[in-house]
Amino acid sequence: MVLGGTGLSEPELIEKEKNFFFRMRRTAIFSLFALLFILVGIFLATGFEWSSPSHGRVQAVTPSYQAAKESNQLSETKDQILSGPESPFVKVAEMVSPAVVNISAEKKVKGNFTYGFDPEEILRRFFGEVPDNNRRLPEQKSQSLGSGFIFRKDGYILTNNHVVAGADNISVKFPGGGQYTAKVVGLDKDTDIAVLKIEVKEDLPAVIFGDSDSLKVGEWVMAIGNPFPILGLDRTVTVGVVSAKGRGNLRFGPGEETPQYQNYIQTDASINPGNSGGPLVNIHGEVIGINAALTNPNGEAVNIGIGFAVPINLAKSVIPDLVEKGKVSRGYLGISFQEINQNTAEALNLPSVEGVLVQRVMPNTPADNAGIKTGDVVTQFNGKKVTNGSQFMMMVAEVNPGQEVTLKILRNGKEFTKNLELADRDKSLAQTEEPNPVEEKKEDWLGLQVTTSTKELAAQFEVKFRPGAIVLEVGAGSLAEQAGFLSGDIVGKINDQEIMDLEAYQKTLESLKNQNKAILFLIYRNGEPFFTTVKAE
Repeated sequence: MVLGGTGLSEPELIEKEKNFFFRMRRTAIFSLFALLFILVGIFLATGFEWSSPSHGRVQAVTPSYQAAKESNQLSETKDQILSGPESPFVKVAEMVSPAVVNISAEKKVKGNFTYGFDPEEILRRFFGEVPDNNRRLPEQKSQSLGSGFIFRKDGYILTNNHVVAGADNISVKFPGGGQYTAKVVGLDKDTDIAVLKIEVKEDLPAVIFGDSDSLKVGEWVMAIGNPFPILGLDRTVTVGVVSAKGRGNLRFGPGEETPQYQNYIQTDASINPGNSGGPLVNIHGEVIGINAALTNPNGEAVNIGIGFAVPINLAKSVIPDLVEKGKVSRGYLGISFQEINQNTAEALNLPSVEGVLVQRVMPNTPADNAGIKTGDVVTQFNGKKVTNGSQFMMMVAEVNPGQEVTLKILRNGKEFTKNLELADRDKSLAQTEEPNPVEEKKEDWLGLQVTTSTKELAAQFEVKFRPGAIVLEVGAGSLAEQAGFLSGDIVGKINDQEIMDLEAYQKTLESLKNQNKAILFLIYRNGEPFFTTVKAE
């Protein structure tokens, strides 16, 4: 029997219907799986969050929106900076640049130094004479150009001390071309920070301070300033990262004050001449540093990716004193000290390299009156652990003169505390004259001429400083020369006696002068220890 004119028999038709049914079911199953995969893909792409029913659509949520919103304006600004379609640096630059100013500081100098030399010095070197008053060259104006930024809307400006120190006239130029005469409110050469003030009738755009202590190596930062001012490159923006923190022991160029308190942020954001005093800003538009210096091994004033900025938290600690008193009052303990390395810790049987080793105690100072001695190790200051010398300096400097402090001391393996009242640093230093270390008494024994090791002498011999007796000269053909001693070597130990200074060296010498057997010396040559022996004849 034929049905429907298909040309197929009834069994064939039944078989075809079965096949058709299975094909349809398989197609439906595949379609359902495909639809499911599409829905899952859309769900994943939207960040796992759905919009409210009123929107009726899927919405992607970025991390900047996930953060809890704060009510203050700063939080909103941070979110706006990080959420736009443009690079966040665009908004940071737009936010901070209006508060960045160009600073021109003029001072009168003797002679014409336009090309970097003093004509009187030329006469002095080549002709052995100095012009008298009747022939003295006329005074010239020297101009220092740098950057600064407004940190208070009523016209207070932050910059570097070395930009404006000694200036007779200071001019501040704004992005729009407005120019004001500024006066110095306060200077602090020890941190290289200065505060200026201009008189304005309306509020000015001001920066927002961040927290430089929370800054991490690798964070994005932006430097804004006026590099190479003679070229008119005002408000140049450069971008980099925080390369390192806590940099110290930097030396400024000739004629510039080297800051006493150094805790620099290192960055590869380009900092060039003229950038000094400008802000270093984080990705949120907050100032976290004051651009201060650059370094170049070739001695050129051109950036090679190593620049330094004063941490803004250091500036925040001195600004109140600078605004109110024009200078910073700091506490004074009355000691010189050094870092503790592994060798020193081992020699003194210290549990770690933390703390500072007292190298010298100045007479009639709080430390002297409290009974602190050379060789003591300061481990705590006002209940806080002392980890290194830079930190210890800042801890002392942040305490006001006249305030009582507590020091925890280690001496010959015994721990005790000392309570004392800090003096005023500036007044104490003005009354204390440092003796010339080269004029200190010398000792000559075995062909060795030595004196107490000091940082100045170590720098003179270009060796790493450590306490002990530094070798000034080695007699030709002497026992010391035969033993391999060199000028600049530092004697740290003789036999089992620690040598901390010339006095300890002399005492040990007296006990060994009549000894016939070999004497063991522990020598430090550019910081590296080694032993040598000398047998007195």
